Amino acid sequence: MPSISPADPCPACAERLSRGGRLFVGLFCLLVSFGALASLPRAIDGTVPVAIVFPPWIDGTEAVARSFAAGHRVLRSGRLAAIVVVAPTPQGPAPSLPEGAWFSLVLAGLAGCLDIPGRTEALS
Repeated sequence: MPSISPADPCPACAERLSRGGRLFVGLFCLLVSFGALASLPRAIDGTVPVAIVFPPWIDGTEAVARSFAAGHRVLRSGRLAAIVVVAPTPQGPAPSLPEGAWFSLVLAGLAGCLDIPGRTEALS
């Protein structure tokens, strides 16, 4: 039975991805991430509540203020401080995305991920 000394790396550890292989794996992960994001439900006509997602470095107060400034009717904060849940707009088109927001998503099917369970009071 061959013995491996502690100074020798295991044969499987010696196998490494080439630079091209690492680039391929990185691009594949990026492509899969963008595909998953593109498949999430988007707000189309403003008739349903929407979660507006801001970058994590924007605090909840600023996210709510930016949503108000864009013309949205804020209902509450989301599960994270950078997520703001806004009311539907029954008349006319939905206001544009607030400054600095990454994207908006329909809450249908995602409420458990973006919304705080049991919290229904309005902030506006």
